Amino acid sequence: MNLNEILNQIDVVELGEILMNKAESILYSDYNIIVLKIEYEDLKSENFENMQELGSVEYGDWETLKNFVSESEVERIKNQFDDDLKDFEEDEDSDIDDCLQIYTSVLYCNAEFVWSGMTT
Repeated sequence: MNLNEILNQIDVVELGEILMNKAESILYSDYNIIVLKIEYEDLKSENFENMQELGSVEYGDWETLKNFVSESEVERIKNQFDDDLKDFEEDEDSDIDDCLQIYTSVLYCNAEFVWSGMTT
């Protein structure tokens, strides 16, 4: 079973909430990106408690981020930040005007992106 098939069968709302909480856990740190991994069997059985933290980095520290994820994933994360910032800038109720104000967690399984959570 591939990751997309697993994601279609598990509770991604619960997973999203867990990842949002992980993002909130770094709100008052020097970092705003936390990289996590989960084993295939744990993801499949929705055993989200077994996520492991690979590391945390500050937005813009792409070289350090490459220690945890591939270069193509670094690009995907950069693009996600750009998209999120654009959405915040278009929202007149938002006071977010910098990517350093966005906190995100990204989850990987077998070096493949699974899901992410974000908070501000």
